[in-house]
Amino acid sequence: MGKLFFPPSLNYKAMAFIQSMITFTFLAISVILPLYMVAYIHLLILSRRYTQPPRMMLQQYPKVSVHLPIFNEKHVVGRLIEAVCNLIYPSSKLEIVIIDDSVDETSAICEELVRKYRAKGINIVHIKRSDRSGFKAGALQYALQNSSGEFIAIFDADFIPQPNFLIQILHYFTDSRIGVVQARWGHLNRDYSPLTAAQALSLDLHFTIEQRGRSSRYFLNFNGTAGVWRRACIEDAGGWINSLAEDLDLSYRAQLKGWRIVYVDDLIVPAEVPVQMKAVRRQQYRWAYGSIQTAIRYMSQILLSRIPSIVKIHVLIHLTRHLPQLLLTAQVLMIPLVISSGIQARLDVMLGWMALYPLLLISALFITARTYYKKTYHSLLKFVKDVLLMFVWGMGMSVNNSLAVIRAFLKKDLEFERTPKFGIVGKKGDWRASSYALLNEPNIVFDIAMGVYSLYASLYCFYTRAFYFLPLTILYSSSLFYTVFASIIQTAHRSKQTHSRPRTTVLTIALAAVFVVIIFHSFAAIVYPIEMTIAAIERASSSVDNIYMVKHLDDALAHLPSQGNPVWLLPTASTDYQLIRHDLQSIKIRLANTYKNDYLSYHSVTEDARYALTEVLSQLRRLQPFAWLSLWNLSASLIAVFSLFYFTVKESHA
Repeated sequence: MGKLFFPPSLNYKAMAFIQSMITFTFLAISVILPLYMVAYIHLLILSRRYTQPPRMMLQQYPKVSVHLPIFNEKHVVGRLIEAVCNLIYPSSKLEIVIIDDSVDETSAICEELVRKYRAKGINIVHIKRSDRSGFKAGALQYALQNSSGEFIAIFDADFIPQPNFLIQILHYFTDSRIGVVQARWGHLNRDYSPLTAAQALSLDLHFTIEQRGRSSRYFLNFNGTAGVWRRACIEDAGGWINSLAEDLDLSYRAQLKGWRIVYVDDLIVPAEVPVQMKAVRRQQYRWAYGSIQTAIRYMSQILLSRIPSIVKIHVLIHLTRHLPQLLLTAQVLMIPLVISSGIQARLDVMLGWMALYPLLLISALFITARTYYKKTYHSLLKFVKDVLLMFVWGMGMSVNNSLAVIRAFLKKDLEFERTPKFGIVGKKGDWRASSYALLNEPNIVFDIAMGVYSLYASLYCFYTRAFYFLPLTILYSSSLFYTVFASIIQTAHRSKQTHSRPRTTVLTIALAAVFVVIIFHSFAAIVYPIEMTIAAIERASSSVDNIYMVKHLDDALAHLPSQGNPVWLLPTASTDYQLIRHDLQSIKIRLANTYKNDYLSYHSVTEDARYALTEVLSQLRRLQPFAWLSLWNLSASLIAVFSLFYFTVKESHA
């Protein structure tokens, strides 16, 4: 097996060393991944003890500046400005600052609305920057320098704060060292598509488990929007600096300075979840890059600080939370190499650790099922469906986020690319005709390549009988192809309607029928003859008369294919039909040439034949599962399954 992966020039010791290092790395990853889930379970336990933070009555209303960083948001900026201008707060204590970096008609929309609300006496200004230096962080720092509020409320363009938002959230600044109060995100379009449902659940878990769990005594983060900062905290921490995760960056600098962040779970600000797969990929890429960028900047300072060790562990887990996707991708890449190293007999411990990661994740999700069942879903079936969708979508982001993590470790600069929003609420709205709809996504090539490789890894596991790796490789490849298909479909159908549901249903039934035909053909043409061969050999082996043994062997030879090897990917002599036929013919000839009157020879040959037939039976039973996967059957099945998968994704995502 090793020759498949290592050049002949490497000597045996070098090959053994490389294989040992690959195996050790694989085992190390299998141990590391569950540790992230153990930390998650710990947060889950802490989150169940969460209580609303204390409130205090405002003696007087402090001055508040509302900062709205805007870049090309023509579909949603209007409703944002309207919502902010309708905030219930003394007008003399409220200023609204729009920091606009737009290069399209968004600026004109902002100017018109600013004129409208200024005429109504609202203190609102529209600041147009000359360039996008520093991106969102640069815009927020510019707004900070051009406003005077003691407290700074921040909203992204797709958020819609409730009128009493400021009155409610300011009550939680009960301590002069509270630097930030963060509200929870709601979702305007949770049920728009399976993709938005999966994202909404993922965000719900972040707030319900991570933010609630960390709010007890661990570092948590401002989520970039739907929160209020104390100006003194921002300035003491060094202000907004250029970062792909400016919210996370400032949050950690502030907490290292001794400021506290308070999370309020009952205060919800609804927002739009991205509807386009390419937009989701872009957002996830930016978040993964930004978290590693923050870890690189501050991890050494955090580790050398005097904060408790348990806090440091959670900080490490928090800032490297996208690292498991890179580790999982590396593990899938290594599976064929690990199998080829020949350590299958020593995989018990490894498999136990590998199983812990998905088991802990699923356990955590279903422990929270009761909460979500009551608050959001009202249907356990819908919750289970969204959990599975989130699992597939999250794993489908593995390659995308792995590339971001690698790029962040290499300290390659990355431009802040906004996530387009289209003003979609509920199940209504169409984004396809918008100029914001994304067309190109170069990283999808890596998804396709890794998806094909994980399919190969699945076949390799199957043909080497390493079936314990198949759930991982199959789920990984399916998840990647889900994101690929969704991206391709949404691009192809950007400017036209999708097929009607009846047409899609007919295509789905037709493809399912094709797949069933392939299965029956495989059984009738390949599997059934092998079954008949095995039955004939079993009868021959149990017979007490050589004549009947020869007769049954003739039956076996009549059904056994004359040539070929069902293990076509990794063929061996033990699975070659022609060699097996040769063995059966040799046994038959020996039996036919033995006579009963030679008692000793007769019984010796008969017993030898039975032993040899037992070995042949063992060979046939080992190759029996592979008979289903002939090259033609596999190709036809993959085409049918992927077509069925494609149409299913198209129906729900286009």
